[in-house]
Amino acid sequence: MSEQSDKQARLLALAGSLADDFATRAADHDLNNTFPFENIERMKETGYTALVLPEEHGGLGANLVEYCRCQERLAQGCGATALAINMHLFGLGSMLERGDLLRPQARQFLHAVGRQHQIIGGGITEPETGGNWGLFVSRAAKEGDSYLLNGRKAFTSLAPVIDFFMVMVTVQDPDADGMFSGTFLVPKHAPGLKIVETWDAMGMRATASHDLIITDCRVPLDHAIRIRRIGEILPEDISVFAWFSLSVAAIYTGVAIAALNFAKQFADRHQPLPLPRPIKYLPGIQFAVAEAEALLAATRAYTCETAKAWVNGEPFVGEEGLVRVCMPKYVATNNAIRIVDLAMEIVGSVGIFKKHPLERYYRDVRAGINHPFSNARMRELIGKNALGIDLLEMPRW
Repeated sequence: MSEQSDKQARLLALAGSLADDFATRAADHDLNNTFPFENIERMKETGYTALVLPEEHGGLGANLVEYCRCQERLAQGCGATALAINMHLFGLGSMLERGDLLRPQARQFLHAVGRQHQIIGGGITEPETGGNWGLFVSRAAKEGDSYLLNGRKAFTSLAPVIDFFMVMVTVQDPDADGMFSGTFLVPKHAPGLKIVETWDAMGMRATASHDLIITDCRVPLDHAIRIRRIGEILPEDISVFAWFSLSVAAIYTGVAIAALNFAKQFADRHQPLPLPRPIKYLPGIQFAVAEAEALLAATRAYTCETAKAWVNGEPFVGEEGLVRVCMPKYVATNNAIRIVDLAMEIVGSVGIFKKHPLERYYRDVRAGINHPFSNARMRELIGKNALGIDLLEMPRW
């Protein structure tokens, strides 16, 4: 076994061990809408919260391919935990890749995350922005040697354990020409930050994706990780979506794998009274499993090959590059819904009982199509790129 394959095997074994442990509590956290603090602590103890950081900084050194495979495996145990920690890990992976964590001012943060196992979490999504590209209602106004941040963010996963908030805003700079957006890293104890516990959702209930209210939060200039002009698609933007979209694809694929495995095990043992053998011998069951297996194989291959191309340094440029890193998430999340629907069809009416995990998989998997880019926005991106229309061309329609 090569050194690389041995490392990958060790990482997958860790993800599998965590998944098996988390699976024992997943139903209770889902039912009670509680946050799995014990899962987060276990990931800190094992180093999983630093999965994508280099070993010299206290991490496990996973590249994007290894990261996606680990997240797929973790999601088979508890999709909500995998999704929640994803909002920490994808940001770390992308920031490291872009060089944001190699700057002198980032050393303390890198130590905090790698050695002290502290957690970052996103304050990105805003309900007011709808389908607009690259605009935020939340604002950062530059005032001398600091920025003043104001706004409200939804879907702040990991809210109860976040140590640093990664907040994306529109930047107002009186000395700059044009419109800019910025990504800020704000410590949780900074005055002006408040978590409002709004999360009570149909699926992914244990993510604690509450709202973050930002009121006159003043931070030094060096808290801005990156300032970029709105309207450009830069390599660092594609990096963010490579780490986010491919890992999200892997997570919902993991939920689909768990659902299909449950359905196959059920079909192997369930034998209604009129039948001489279990239902797995029925043609309808076999056809449903066949369709699910084909969708799963295509999804996994597409996600993995795109991640490999990224790790191997193939060019991903402009809107075409953005389409290339984001399309696997579109395919994976939609295929995952179909696979879970087929699993429910195989199991039948008992699949809706809460005593079985399939009911949870059925709800959890439906969140996938709403992560950026949602189905509608992804179709717009794919379609415009295929037709030679600039994404930001106005009027939009």
